[in-house]
Amino acid sequence: MTALDLRNPGLRDIFRMGVRRVYAYRIFTYLGVVVILLQLLLMRAIWQAVYGDQQSVDGVPIETMVTFLTVTALLGFMLRPTISEEIHRRIDQGQVAVDMVRPVGFVRQMIALSVGEAAGRWLGLVLVVPGLLVIGSLAPPSPGALLVFLLSLIMAYVVSMLIWLLVGLSGFWLIDASGMKSIVGVVSSFLGGSTIPLWFMPEPLRIVVELLPFQAIYFLPASIYVEQAQGSGMWRALGIQAFWTVALWLVAAWTWRRAQNRLVVQGG
Repeated sequence: MTALDLRNPGLRDIFRMGVRRVYAYRIFTYLGVVVILLQLLLMRAIWQAVYGDQQSVDGVPIETMVTFLTVTALLGFMLRPTISEEIHRRIDQGQVAVDMVRPVGFVRQMIALSVGEAAGRWLGLVLVVPGLLVIGSLAPPSPGALLVFLLSLIMAYVVSMLIWLLVGLSGFWLIDASGMKSIVGVVSSFLGGSTIPLWFMPEPLRIVVELLPFQAIYFLPASIYVEQAQGSGMWRALGIQAFWTVALWLVAAWTWRRAQNRLVVQGG
């Protein structure tokens, strides 16, 4: 399993296909925007009730909390790859055996398609950002924090994509992987710190969450944006994301080798 190289004509065509798919099914993008805005509206109401008349809880001002929730809502719109659904669809339809004999590797095909869809979805930010600004807050960080946040955002997408790639590859073993997708979706949101930041989690739970990759998707980038992670804390956050990028890539490569062997043994 090698890295994505869009200089490859085949991968470039698949990438463009992913972008076009987003615009061919625009209704799903619109629905996604509505869902994200409703979630932010709900989470803001909940946390304002938690804060009550207090302007700060555990050193976190209400304004910072609202910005944090807004950023995680934005990340939820941007960082949800469809790679698992695409892999499961191709497995169910028996198309994966054909994909595997193409010059471009199967996993790279799926990654190129997913990245293309992400690029198309990111162009939809012109729809979601105005709503986020009305309901929440995107108070700009310092230039340095913004630069680190953008780097963190890229790694957050890679971590998210690798997790969902693994969910997709589970379809080689599971007859119905819909349950796995639902579980990972709920777990990644909660343990990723998008609804309850790690600052407010009980210590035993926080220790467990810090051992898992999900914080690298939501909590760490948002913490950098609101500058709760500063100085060495920002670089520590990037280091955690880099670790999970490498670790998940290695696990995905190993899983893909096993999946190929399983397909060959079954005569696929």
